[in-house]
Amino acid sequence: MNLRLSGRIVALVSLAAAVVLFVSINVVAGNWLADIRLDLTQEGLYTLSPATRATLAKIDEPITLRFYYSPQLGREIPTYGVFADRVREMLREYAALANGKVKLQFLDPEPFSPVEDRAVAFGLQGVPLDQSGEQVYFGLAGTNSTDDQAIVPFFQPDRERFLEYDLTKLIAGLANPHKTVVGLATALPLEGDLMAAMQGRPLVPYVVLDQMRQLYDVRSLGIDFDKVPSGIDVLMLVHPQNLSDKTLYAIDQFVLKGGRALVFVDPDSETQRLHPSQLNPPGMPNDSNLDKLFAAWGLRLVPKMVAADRADAQRVKAGNATDVQPVDYVGWLTLKTDNLNRDNPITADLSQLNVATPGILEPLPGAKTAFTPLITTSTDSMEIPADKFQAPDPAALLTGFKPDGKELVVAAQITGPAKTAFPGGPPKSADKDKATATDAKKPDAPLPAQLKAAVKPIEVVAVADTDILDDRFWVQVQNFFGQRIAVPTANNGDFVTDAIDVLSGGADLIGLRTRGTAVRPFELVQNIQRATDERYQASEKALEDKLKDTEQKLKDLRDKGSHQAGMVDAAQNEAIENFRGQLLATRRQLRQVQLAEREDINRLQTWLEFFDIALIPILVAVVAMAIGAVRMRRRRRRAETG
Repeated sequence: MNLRLSGRIVALVSLAAAVVLFVSINVVAGNWLADIRLDLTQEGLYTLSPATRATLAKIDEPITLRFYYSPQLGREIPTYGVFADRVREMLREYAALANGKVKLQFLDPEPFSPVEDRAVAFGLQGVPLDQSGEQVYFGLAGTNSTDDQAIVPFFQPDRERFLEYDLTKLIAGLANPHKTVVGLATALPLEGDLMAAMQGRPLVPYVVLDQMRQLYDVRSLGIDFDKVPSGIDVLMLVHPQNLSDKTLYAIDQFVLKGGRALVFVDPDSETQRLHPSQLNPPGMPNDSNLDKLFAAWGLRLVPKMVAADRADAQRVKAGNATDVQPVDYVGWLTLKTDNLNRDNPITADLSQLNVATPGILEPLPGAKTAFTPLITTSTDSMEIPADKFQAPDPAALLTGFKPDGKELVVAAQITGPAKTAFPGGPPKSADKDKATATDAKKPDAPLPAQLKAAVKPIEVVAVADTDILDDRFWVQVQNFFGQRIAVPTANNGDFVTDAIDVLSGGADLIGLRTRGTAVRPFELVQNIQRATDERYQASEKALEDKLKDTEQKLKDLRDKGSHQAGMVDAAQNEAIENFRGQLLATRRQLRQVQLAEREDINRLQTWLEFFDIALIPILVAVVAMAIGAVRMRRRRRRAETG
């Protein structure tokens, strides 16, 4: 009895000691270890990047961040409450690293309060939770000492992966209100579809242009200019088609003077084909080039050829309404880290880019400039004429695919010495226009001397694809109470802004943007599926051809019988029945091939589900049972020896 009582007392004391120890550890951890974090994610999504630290270190004057959050939102929708806690913690970490330059205010905008009025004045998005119409808020407003403002209207959980980028971008804009000036010259509707606007629909700019306007001062130049305005830091040319000599000369002189250029050309611009405009009416050629200037800069775009890639092809649905099958479309590519130059700051931290019917860039023999590939295909690629993609048949393109075994360059950086593309002097039209303008203003002023060679090494980024800018290839746009929420599925927009940052010399934000894409496909599954497709493709194609042939013969016999009513003999009936039997047998064989094609995928999926769902609990249970058995044996031994 005493032994039992003492055992119970020991157990109670041990339990009390465990509780005290647990509380003590939590108190110590809360006070001393609050700032210590361990980020085990592969991409370090929860660790502030060096770019953020560099941005915070450059703040000269105080920045005030006002976090408006309605607790009712978290109570009604717990997902928002968890996200709000993370935003709050992240803001505190920013303030801690800013050495007093970032001041925080956490505000509860209660309905009809002055705090709510201030949130509305900043432009934050209020959202009703119920029929009462009361608004809840979950946004951020930042101001600097010169009363510049920047906001996050409403934090969306869908953009949680981009939290650090959004916050650092906002702070960087307030810390450095003097933005890089980008001159935009484009023949594509990046600023909005004018034809759609003429039909009464809103003029909605592409997401990539929205992002650029948040970071830079973007000025539209049109496509017919004789001089790049002063103050332009980076000239962005998109789909230059049939540019006049005076415009080419203006670009030539801008680059030779030290101006930086970001150029997008395309052998097959699907964006132009799907969005015709007054500049590009339907039926017009949808390719572009800058061959005269490219030649002076030491590169060329392979004329009217598309870089097709079987290994990086996107899977699409092909066929007709009654026979839709998935197939790898070699013209639409998903390019990952192996396709991106990890040693160049423009692409070093990107993880995925989506392109559509891209072109091929090559260095010219003997060029003095350095040609640095930024984006390349895999070696499982080939050059295909662009006209094959005007009305593409993905299955036929895949069947006839014969890789060249070499990587094809989709984007490149060109640096080094260069000479003018106009060695004979300015074009006459440009010379005349300059003389007229000069005479009107300053009759005695001499004409600007032509630069025959670059005053310093040129800096140009050339991209052989314009569809990389199209929303449908890289971003999902959602409407949230009238506010556009863009959720990227690839780093296309980041590539553009990274290129502009590097060209303009301000690359602090580059390390942030790649943290946004969380698309993590099962590459093993994709590889097995691609290999299986190749193994069964020939059999499936033969059976499909046989099926179509049989259906046509059966249709011909039926049509013949309908035209000769009452004269269908036994031989025709027998032939019809035979063809029906062949049709059913062929369909059966085709189903068997398609089912066999899925066996490897289903088997792999089963194993993945087992490892993800059952394996860990089984291992834990086995370990627990083993520990329990060992303890029971020890207790028995103690009882026997005691």
